[in-house]
Amino acid sequence: MWYSFVMVAVFGLVFQQFLSYRDWVDWSTKDVMNVNPGACETIIKEGGSEDITHIGNGIMLMSTGFGFLGPPGKMKAVDLNNGNKVITLNMTNIPSREDFLSSPHGITTWRDPDTGIFSVCSDQLFLYVVTHPPSEDHIEVFEVLKSLTLRYVKTIKDPKFDFMNDLVAVGKDKFYITYFARFRDYNRYMMETLMGMKNGAIFYYDGHKAREVASGFHLPNGINISPNKKVIYLAEAAAKKIRAFRRDSTNNLVEIWSNNIGTIPDNIDVDPDTGDLWIGSHPIGWKTIDTYFGSIPPCQVLRLKMHENTISEIEMIYQNDGTECSSSTVASYTAGKMIIGTVHAQSLVCDVGYLSKN
Repeated sequence: MWYSFVMVAVFGLVFQQFLSYRDWVDWSTKDVMNVNPGACETIIKEGGSEDITHIGNGIMLMSTGFGFLGPPGKMKAVDLNNGNKVITLNMTNIPSREDFLSSPHGITTWRDPDTGIFSVCSDQLFLYVVTHPPSEDHIEVFEVLKSLTLRYVKTIKDPKFDFMNDLVAVGKDKFYITYFARFRDYNRYMMETLMGMKNGAIFYYDGHKAREVASGFHLPNGINISPNKKVIYLAEAAAKKIRAFRRDSTNNLVEIWSNNIGTIPDNIDVDPDTGDLWIGSHPIGWKTIDTYFGSIPPCQVLRLKMHENTISEIEMIYQNDGTECSSSTVASYTAGKMIIGTVHAQSLVCDVGYLSKN
C-alpha cells in the first residue's frame, strides 16, 4: 500500500515537472510572425554580441565570442553615428594569462562622477565584463579611454563567483551580479535546469567581497537598475518573469513586484531618459535548446513601458523567425535606432520608425 502511494506521488511530481517544463520551452509553438520596426542592417554576421551597453553619443560596447571552452572573446564597439561602424577594441596593459577574456558574457559600465572636478583625468569610464575561465568566473575591469581603447585595470575574483551571468555597476568596483546556476559541469547544469531547481541568486559585491542579497530563482539572467538608482530589475529566464527589487540603505534587496511576460527574457537594457526596459528574449524556448539538432532559434525584442518603476504596457518592437536574427539576448535603443545582439550569431541595427508614448 505504501509502495503504491509513494509511486503515485512520485509520478505526480514528475508529471507536474514535465508540464512545467513543456510550458517553459513553448513545446506547442513552432513558428513566430516576423515584425520589423523599420529597415534593419546586419552589422555582424557571426560571433554574436551577448551583451550590449550604450556609453553615450551613439557608441555601443558589446561582448563577443561567448562560448565555453572556445577561444578568447573580444570587446567591440558600434558607432551608430558613423554608418553603424563596428570596431574591435584594442586593449593595453593586459595580463599574460591564457584564460584572459575567456567567454565574455554580461557587461556593465560605471562613470566616475568625481573625475573632471578634482582629478586631472576627465569623465573616467570603467567597463566590467563577466568571463568564464574553466575553473572559476572572473570580472575583468577596464578603463575606457577616449580613443575607445580599453586599458586593463584588474581582475576581480570571489569564491562565490561560480556560474555568473550578468552584472550592473552601482559604484567603482561595486555591483550586483546574477548567480545563474549552481553547477558549471554541463550535464549537472542540464539536470538542474530540467528539474526546476531554484538555485539562482543575486549577489552584491562591495569592492572587497560578495554576499547574497536575494535567492530562490530559476536561471536568473540579465540585471539592470532604474535611472534613479533605487530599483534593481532582474530577468528570471526559466520563470519568464521580470522582477523588481528596492535597494535599502545596506544594498540589500526587497522584492516589490514580479511580472510574467510570456517569453524567456535574457538581458535588460534601461532607457536613461524614460526608464523603459528593453528586453532581448527567446519566444520559442525549445528551439534555443535544440540548436545542436538543427533548429534555428527566433529573435524577439520587447519594450516594457514603465511608470513609477512599474510596467504599464508591453510593446513588441521586433520579432524574427531566425533567418535574419537568431537567438536574441539583448537590445539597446537610442535616438531612433535599436541594436540587437545574439548569443553567437548576428548583430543588427534597426531603424525604429515609431514608438508609442508613455
